[in-house]
Amino acid sequence: MRRANKRSLAIVGSALLLVGWIALNAILSSVQIPIRADFTEGSLYTLSPGVRAMLASLDEPVHIDFYYSEDAAKDIPVIRNHALRVQEFLDEISRASDGRVEVEVIDPQPYSEGEDAAKSAGIAPITADGAGRQLMLGLVVSGATDRREGIPYLNPAEEAYLEYDISRAIVSVSRQTRARVALVTSMPMDSSFDPRSQQMAPPWQVLAQLRTLFDVEVVAPTAEKLPDRFDMLLIAHPKGVGEPLLKAIDAYAVGGGRMLLFLDPYCESDAQAAGPGGFGAGGGASDLGPLPKAWGIDWNPGRVVADRTYPQRVRARSEGGLATIDYLAWLLLTNDAILKGDPAVGVLQTLVMLSAGSIENAAGSGLEMTPLIESSADSMMIDGSKLGAFADPAALLREFKSDNQKHVIGARFVGKVKSAYPASASPASTATMPATILVVADADLLRNEAWIQEERLGSISLGWRTFADNGSLLVNCVEQLCGNSALLSLRSRSGSQRPFDVVRELQRQAEDRYRTREEELKARIAQTQARVNELQKQKSPDQMLILTGEQQVQLEAAQSEIVAARKELRQVQFSLREEVESLGHRLMLLNVVAWPILVAVIAVGFGLRRNFTPRKSTAGKVAA
Repeated sequence: MRRANKRSLAIVGSALLLVGWIALNAILSSVQIPIRADFTEGSLYTLSPGVRAMLASLDEPVHIDFYYSEDAAKDIPVIRNHALRVQEFLDEISRASDGRVEVEVIDPQPYSEGEDAAKSAGIAPITADGAGRQLMLGLVVSGATDRREGIPYLNPAEEAYLEYDISRAIVSVSRQTRARVALVTSMPMDSSFDPRSQQMAPPWQVLAQLRTLFDVEVVAPTAEKLPDRFDMLLIAHPKGVGEPLLKAIDAYAVGGGRMLLFLDPYCESDAQAAGPGGFGAGGGASDLGPLPKAWGIDWNPGRVVADRTYPQRVRARSEGGLATIDYLAWLLLTNDAILKGDPAVGVLQTLVMLSAGSIENAAGSGLEMTPLIESSADSMMIDGSKLGAFADPAALLREFKSDNQKHVIGARFVGKVKSAYPASASPASTATMPATILVVADADLLRNEAWIQEERLGSISLGWRTFADNGSLLVNCVEQLCGNSALLSLRSRSGSQRPFDVVRELQRQAEDRYRTREEELKARIAQTQARVNELQKQKSPDQMLILTGEQQVQLEAAQSEIVAARKELRQVQFSLREEVESLGHRLMLLNVVAWPILVAVIAVGFGLRRNFTPRKSTAGKVAA
């Protein structure tokens, strides 16, 4: 009887606890006090220390208008939940800013002043359903001056970038004076006339992104000097740089300058080398004259890193037609290839590089080199002449032979540099202060196609969808060299997606078996053909077109081997699909069935343990 009362009391207590928990959540939601524990990897829902530092440094108030069509999105859970997430984040920013950031939520009802204000601010309406219903989900940040920064559409698929996008907009409009960046490049990064389309091409997104945070002055390679005042020097794929400008760059480095260099051994987006072929048909190497070697930075133009661990998968033509295959010269680097803990690159998750090279610290250099980005040990150096428009990814795979060492693709060099023109009349030929030089052995990563894609709705641009952190790499490095570190901790939230490493490993193993069998087949066919040719030489000239019995047997054997090998290759591909599908089924069963059952078993066991424990103690008391 007493045990029954205890069970009833436990049930009632559990029910009251559940009701209390629901009531507490309802109360907190109604008074807009978001209390939660963040257990996500990378703490995606926790305000970063960098954001708090940025908010504390604001000298002028900032106003944020958040446009959200609440009624239009009420039956669209994805939009509604994302809008709630944005509003909670904005409220958290407002509270942490101690009144420096003011947030106003505006519901742009059709034909209202709010809708007119949203459209004039550049907020793009999106179609919510097939009936043509439209809604808005965007914001505009305004500073004390006339500067405004807008996000036309807060894409739910890019929630991982929410903190960075909003914080960057706040910094952009709140700065009284902006850092100045001098850019030397031979690539068409700025807006220019495109002879193919006969129209003005817009600037690359990396340059547009830089200009939201910095004052960028583009310096032509043929210029004779650098600007009079700038905070850091950015050089991207230099070519055709005149000696006067080389001397000016050298003097800046010797004087303790801060530089970011993108030196490419095989620049596939080199407009001068590509000609009318466009992207992927270039191949020109960067040329900064004698400067890198004199400073103590060693790199080899024309030599490219091929990596078996980080290849991009491309569609390429093979003997059996088009196939998806690993292209070892185009790298998809994960955070395993990036130095952890570094403020410039440690928070990056994915980098896409096309035909990257390697860099080293030259012997006898007075510089201290810190590797930031490295290939895997399963890599090798190849000649850039094997790349370009007629590159053969399958041939690179067949010829690949790892040198079992990591190759440095990006590094930081710190120290006093030696002048490349010590005997010239340059302003400073002897180093007086240590220079800081960041070097990345690839320039193609800056091009739009390498890291970003525009999303459009008809003629309306919905913004850009990033699939790699190339832009963040550039901004992080520039911010670090300019001395602005407020936003350096924000890109850690960009890696919400994780590669399916197990599936990729299954694909790789099956492809290895495929290639091994293919090579065996080719070798046997070559041997058979050689045997036939040898027999052919033994015949008289008037019998050259007649097959002997032995030749016929050899050819039939070769055909049988071809048929058998093709059947085996089809079986390998079928087995690959079976392995991938089996893995997916196992993961689904584990997540949907196994884990809930395990939790239920643990809960039942814990409950039974509690029920049996009091009964044993009661029996002991009765016996006593």
